Amino acid sequence: METFEELLARWRDAETRGDGAASFLAADFRGDGPDGLVLDRDRWPGRAPVAAFRWTRLEVTASVGVATGRRDGAACTVVAACREGRWLIVNVQRGS
Repeated sequence: METFEELLARWRDAETRGDGAASFLAADFRGDGPDGLVLDRDRWPGRAPVAAFRWTRLEVTASVGVATGRRDGAACTVVAACREGRWLIVNVQRGS
């Protein structure tokens, strides 16, 4: 991925199609959900359709990107890291 924003768009599209979204998640990915639910990369895809996310704030440095927003009325944060020239999602946090 060239940019954090491109990663978010491609991840959204893959999740919407149910097609290969895990390729956008880092090997050490952690998804934190409501009530303490924690999912790794293998159990995450398809859990929360990112097409429903509405990003309200993006913060990006050369190596870290953070998107905050809402999904179905719940707060959501996505954190990505640029590793070896490729952007990967390392954490998603969803409120209830």
